Amino acid sequence: MAAPALSPTLLPADKLVESAGTVLFRLLTHEICILRLLNKRDEYVLPKGRRNIAESRQAAALRETTEETGVPCHLLPVDLVSRITPSIQDPHVPDEPRLFKGACEPIAMQQRRTGDVTKLVWWYVAAVSEGEPLCQHEGHKFEVQFCSYDEALQKLTFKDDCEVVKMAIRLVETSTDER
Repeated sequence: MAAPALSPTLLPADKLVESAGTVLFRLLTHEICILRLLNKRDEYVLPKGRRNIAESRQAAALRETTEETGVPCHLLPVDLVSRITPSIQDPHVPDEPRLFKGACEPIAMQQRRTGDVTKLVWWYVAAVSEGEPLCQHEGHKFEVQFCSYDEALQKLTFKDDCEVVKMAIRLVETSTDER
């Protein structure tokens, strides 16, 4: 038997955690929301959490962000180069990167392994829904901070979080959608 061209990894449901989160922008002040975990390690992270059964990834990202921050938000359309399939019915669409203007799709997926469990985190770009009242904070052990882009990048604990923030900043700054 010939070796496969792909190297697949099977992740059974009981060994898989799916999460979603956002890089949350306050567009008026050019700030990003980060969370300071009030634990022994004093970590700075982005808002994210587990997806519920039958919940879309987009909905999970917004719900988790709002639960953890108390800040109402919405997905922010960005001009995104992605390999997702365009919404056309042509069965011969080539598998290649293409630009989607005003997309509310994941900008990245992060994979983390702990023992035999794999966690997938889907990252989106979101913006504060200015003028809406703050939501009930779910009592997490977080301190919510809005920081300048540079300050957020300096404070974030994990390199991958910094890379996601850099991607999000580039997308927000280069997208043509009127805000």
